[in-house]
Amino acid sequence: MADRNARVAVVGAGDVGAAVLRRLAVADEVGHVLALDVDGPRASMAAADAAAIALYQDRTPNIEIGAVDVSDPDALDRAFTDFRPDAVVNAATLQSWWVITQLPFEQWRRLESEARFGPWIPFHLVPARWVMESLQRTAPGTPVVNIAFPDAVNPVLGKLGMAPTCGAGNSDLLRPGLTLAAARRLSVEPSEVRIELIAHHYHVVYFWMDLSEEEGLDPSTFHLRVHYNGEDVSAELDVRSLLEEAGRGIPKSRAVGERTAASAVKNVRLLLGKSPVTDHATAPNGLAGGFDGLFAAGSIEILLPEGMDLATAVGFSNRAQLGDGIEAIEEDGSVRFTKASAGAMFEILGYDCPVLHPDEAYERAQELRTRLHSLIE
Repeated sequence: MADRNARVAVVGAGDVGAAVLRRLAVADEVGHVLALDVDGPRASMAAADAAAIALYQDRTPNIEIGAVDVSDPDALDRAFTDFRPDAVVNAATLQSWWVITQLPFEQWRRLESEARFGPWIPFHLVPARWVMESLQRTAPGTPVVNIAFPDAVNPVLGKLGMAPTCGAGNSDLLRPGLTLAAARRLSVEPSEVRIELIAHHYHVVYFWMDLSEEEGLDPSTFHLRVHYNGEDVSAELDVRSLLEEAGRGIPKSRAVGERTAASAVKNVRLLLGKSPVTDHATAPNGLAGGFDGLFAAGSIEILLPEGMDLATAVGFSNRAQLGDGIEAIEEDGSVRFTKASAGAMFEILGYDCPVLHPDEAYERAQELRTRLHSLIE
């Protein structure tokens, strides 16, 4: 049974962070929540909204507010030291993913379809690194759910020795739809279906961008099995069509934030629990992509499909990340982009970065922001 008075800090009170706050405010395991954001009024508004919604369910959570710039290590350290979190959700980013949609349509579509999502990692890596460094100083071992592009950020941080416990959203956005679709086809309750899944952020982007005609859904980039009544019934259900049904059911644009927040809070609750529970996690333990795992007491044990070793399992994600424009994540945490991805960023934005080194991420983020906003303006 989880501690019903757990303390959870949420870093970032934007769209997704605010949605996380609303769900934590009514979570049985959580008694104290800390809302941290560089924008104090935004944190206050998000906290007030979460507390008001909680009252509809006769809950009165203790929600604290902090105006903290994650780039200020002393302020962040003080916040974590004073609050003493049992878990942390990072939703901070230097720039939200949807900002590129404000570009002229042709440039936006080219960046989305040719550069893909990988080259934007500096915006998401930098705050996540600051959060993990602060927790290493103030509360080592605290479970962390990182929402900011976890399929790439978590592996980079893992190479640097500071991997978040897991991410949220992305492959975990597919799992509920897969469960529901399989249950409908089998005419059984969703609780009777077990989904076995290895997938990646790219598989969500694939359906958002409708890449079926351009690329097709490569079966070497994912592993999906459906189990019912102790048997593998995947062959009779056509797992490829199941994945397409689940993918097309994911909300598009900023509306996906609510489901991502639900995924994050689900993971927090499982990590706070004392009894082991099997579920799916995005980028657990510094791995790229989503894997099934055993959640218990603040950690996740990866559960591999029967007869599959870790290298084979990771191979699915390594092939999938090519669809995000990422060729490889090196042992030193450097991110090597595909030629097509880096070429599109240079041609459209004048941004020349075939390889991102982690220690250059902040400067690269500033350059990206300047180049992007010059086009938007």
